[in-house]
Amino acid sequence: MPTVSGSHFRHPPDQLITVGVVLGAHGSDGRVRVQPETDNPQRFRIGARLIVRDQELHVERVQRTPGGLLLVRFAEAASRSAAVALHGETLYVPSGEAPESPPDAYYHYQLVEMGVVDEAGEPLGTLTEVITTGANDVYVVTGDSAELLLPAVGDVILHVDVHANRMTVAVPDGLAWRELRPRRENPKPRRRRAQRRAGPAPGG
Repeated sequence: MPTVSGSHFRHPPDQLITVGVVLGAHGSDGRVRVQPETDNPQRFRIGARLIVRDQELHVERVQRTPGGLLLVRFAEAASRSAAVALHGETLYVPSGEAPESPPDAYYHYQLVEMGVVDEAGEPLGTLTEVITTGANDVYVVTGDSAELLLPAVGDVILHVDVHANRMTVAVPDGLAWRELRPRRENPKPRRRRAQRRAGPAPGG
């Protein structure tokens, strides 16, 4: 991001927590539209430190929109060109700054890549994604050739061991695996036969 000036830091990916995503520039004064991925309003308070790639940015101005998005201006990206350069970027904070989660509650980053087993201890796959819905989260468990969408409710999620990186679940009756679609290989471009242009009729 050549137009964004900020302090440089190096953080391993597993030590960062996603708190928002920049959807695009807003106006001409350096503000950006942010989709927050956290329920902690202090993450975007004025003066808050956020990390984009390996750069540290500080919130200079923030406004919440009726739709739930945030209009944020960073001190290090206070121009339109700098705001445009942030489009599509993920905003992080170091995991060490996250408050301790309540009992039986977990941050998404603690769950993703966790191994999932059934009540008998048989491996089901790996938790690869957490889908946030209006009611409860949904955990996407990916196996060798299929995936399972588990509702994050007490009757299904029996035990989570963060230290062992293991989750024990009870798969509800009737919940089916969804077959994973194989990746499509780029089809080879079809060669078109050269068409002969009609020339003058013989003797013309």
